[in-house]
Amino acid sequence: MASNFCLVKDLSAKVKQMIKSGDIDIAKLSDMTSAERRSYFNNLLGERNAKEVNALFESKLLLKNQKRGLVNWAKQITGIKPESKRDLIARIERMEKILSPEDEARFLEDLASKRLGADISIEEASKIMELSDKIKSLENFTNDKERIAYGRAKLELAQYVNELAGTKANWLTNIAGVPRALMASLDLSAPLNQGWGMLSRKQFYTSFKDMFKYLRSDSNLLDLQADIITRPTYKQAKRAGLRLTDLGTNLEKREEAFLTTLLDKIPGIKASQRAYTGFLNKLRIDVFDDLVKKAEIAGEDIGIGSKALEDLANVVNNFSGGGKLPGGLNLAQKETAQIFFSPRKISSTLNMLNPRNYISKDISKTARKEALKNLIGSLSISATVIGLSKMLGADKPENDPRSSDFGKIKVGDTTLDVSGGNANYITLLSRLLTQSRKKADGEVVDLGTGYRETSGFDLVSNFVRYKLSPNASLLVDTVAGANAIGEEKTITQSITDRFKPMFLESFIELLESDTDGKFALSLGALFGGGLSTYERNKQSK
Repeated sequence: MASNFCLVKDLSAKVKQMIKSGDIDIAKLSDMTSAERRSYFNNLLGERNAKEVNALFESKLLLKNQKRGLVNWAKQITGIKPESKRDLIARIERMEKILSPEDEARFLEDLASKRLGADISIEEASKIMELSDKIKSLENFTNDKERIAYGRAKLELAQYVNELAGTKANWLTNIAGVPRALMASLDLSAPLNQGWGMLSRKQFYTSFKDMFKYLRSDSNLLDLQADIITRPTYKQAKRAGLRLTDLGTNLEKREEAFLTTLLDKIPGIKASQRAYTGFLNKLRIDVFDDLVKKAEIAGEDIGIGSKALEDLANVVNNFSGGGKLPGGLNLAQKETAQIFFSPRKISSTLNMLNPRNYISKDISKTARKEALKNLIGSLSISATVIGLSKMLGADKPENDPRSSDFGKIKVGDTTLDVSGGNANYITLLSRLLTQSRKKADGEVVDLGTGYRETSGFDLVSNFVRYKLSPNASLLVDTVAGANAIGEEKTITQSITDRFKPMFLESFIELLESDTDGKFALSLGALFGGGLSTYERNKQSK
């Protein structure tokens, strides 16, 4: 900032002498426009120093005591000591007029640029003042409608400033995110995927209903964002690390499925991104608000920055697919996202399965209690849905966790995962602990025994391959000569597969199969259930 700026010794002495001699007339300086003043300093001090000196000068003009501010300006750039400033004070005291920041023609352009970190014109600076005034006029809201209008005004200013600053996503990261975003688009998958851990909470269903509003228009999503940033708990949520995302140019603030801005103008894809982001944001903030109330009733410290608030935010994040990455990986989110498809989702599942998060006394009691309720509730609802599916014609549910059909609805050669993908972790763990697996025909075999029998290493490596990002998996498949299920494909075929929306691909496979109940299975897949249809001779279970 300009307040920390000081001229080098030679220039400082030059300016000091010019102020004393009257060659630098502060009254005239204050009467110039920002551009005129900068030009003057440029000729006097050189381009490198001119903007800093002008920004500092203008910052002093914004002070209530402008005369004292200008004295301080002269002191900062020249190093004038108190006993040497008498003539300067007298000169400022005689000034009859100080530049008014409200005067558009003399707007403090350099100061605005300095604060924004970007060069802006008088017109752009005027627009910022206009938007700022709009916010101020709306800040004394008395109802939710007015509160949303206030929030929209804040969002409008933030967006305008970001545009002026020229914030853009890194081009390489932006391009790299296209395959993943395409594969995750054209569905409404957030509820049964990221949101699975909240199935037993009423906030899940209100967020599910509102998801269709966000699907319809940008305006509805903006209303949600305005609602969130004006809630009393917003500062608590942000400080605690609650995962709240948007669809802006900062890729780290997006949901990890949509780490690119290059598809934002494609109607169907843009709509599914809005629905996905809106559902998760509303779910997270609503559940966080609920947990904060419960923690307060329980007598826990919920002040900004408290450990309890952080624990509550972690519960919400972990049960909605937005868990923090462990250790140093959290500082390398962009890099991790280039390796795995959904690193935060992986971290969330591991945290849900970690017993410590339910029993450690170092964690908020409310957080532990609510985490356990979430887990038991979601498991119960999934088990109930699987049980009901049998009554509606599905195959007998698989209760052995060593089978890849565990946690899924099975109809013929088609399965629908209703566990948010979390049953696969249970299956892998069960197989490794027992050193055995249950095959598709029901036979239980030991790992690594017999000719070409699957080993524990095979299970882990295949599991990891399924979690890789499209780009990373393409590299691995190319080196291996086949994909994770053993299919040999050309490079062209492999690349093409990474530009196909997963829902549409699985839906087409279902339509081409002899499976009954296609509508119900498709509906479950649309909302995030994992749909797979296999030919008998390609099954690898």
